[in-house]
Amino acid sequence: MKKILKIILVSFLLMSCTTKKEPIHVALPSEIKAMWFSYVDFDKNLKGLENKEIESKIEEIINNCDELDINTLFVHAVAFTDAYYDSKIYAKSSRVSDEIDYLKLFVEKAHEKGMHVEAWINPMRSYTEEQVNSLDETNIIKKMVIENSLALRSFEGRYYLNPAVDEARQLVLSIVQELIKNYEIDGIHMDDYFYPAKVDDAFDEEQFIASGEMDRSTFRKNQVNQLVSDIHEITQDHGLTFGISPSGNLEYSRDVIFGDVEAWIISSSIDYILPQIYWGYTNKTRPYLETLTMWNQLVEKSDVDLIVGLAAYKLGIPSKDSDQEEWNTDTKLLSKQIQDCKTMSRCRGYAFFSYHSLFTECNDIGLSNKSNLSN
Repeated sequence: MKKILKIILVSFLLMSCTTKKEPIHVALPSEIKAMWFSYVDFDKNLKGLENKEIESKIEEIINNCDELDINTLFVHAVAFTDAYYDSKIYAKSSRVSDEIDYLKLFVEKAHEKGMHVEAWINPMRSYTEEQVNSLDETNIIKKMVIENSLALRSFEGRYYLNPAVDEARQLVLSIVQELIKNYEIDGIHMDDYFYPAKVDDAFDEEQFIASGEMDRSTFRKNQVNQLVSDIHEITQDHGLTFGISPSGNLEYSRDVIFGDVEAWIISSSIDYILPQIYWGYTNKTRPYLETLTMWNQLVEKSDVDLIVGLAAYKLGIPSKDSDQEEWNTDTKLLSKQIQDCKTMSRCRGYAFFSYHSLFTECNDIGLSNKSNLSN
């Protein structure tokens, strides 16, 4: 009998070792309360720490978010064609330790709190020309510069992947696939860095001519639309969420950096849109409530959810904006903006930009606003 039990036990252990662990995923909450954790937040919270201190610091960050009722995190995974995770494609960011897998820790700690976590990528923005000079010869971006690849173009001192070249789009897709394969992320979140603002015709002249298109703006939007559609297909195949955070200024997104928001909504090639409505109620050009209403109307007849990006970073910070008095004095400004979000028929929630503004470098007006966010 002992021999039989031993055989059964060994068999069970072997099965346990060979059985593939199912990934843990947290669905996007019905009411989203999100926080962006950007590369700047990495600088202000994790840079310079000893490796043994990093895990506990990330746990502290997650706990702080949890105390503010945050249930969704957008964590930078790619900011400048660099990586904040263990990538075989992009080099590790110079801002973080080579020995720590930051994204893995964020996902594990956030999932322990039941939070939805998305890997945040800036798809096209790359290194400055000066930074490229110091890159290792094996760096994929350095190789593209040496080869003068059409997939990577320089504009005003910085390199950008060229959305009009299939090689560039495939590189972004390979990053998305790598993140999904190796991490238990719940989605992919993308910022609005497509074509650089006010880019010249030379940037994609060869591709535009070859396309036979008559209108350069339409051509550029089509290139970005293709990338967006491809990413959505990948995330759908894995049951994950995909959303984009454009400028709250729709015309800027569409006509300056060629992010065709309306096309994404009509085609349902995104699951949510998260406009950065970073203005107060008295702003002379983009008043908050009017802008929020416009975005709500834009998604009203679609199946794309609206999440509102709120500017925690502007609280008590001097500027020349026409609404600056609000940001300097109103202790309930963010709370009021959240309440207005809740009155919109299609608004599923909100997101704060960003972590350090409410925790690491929180001034008096920021502290006052934060104390009113959990009610």
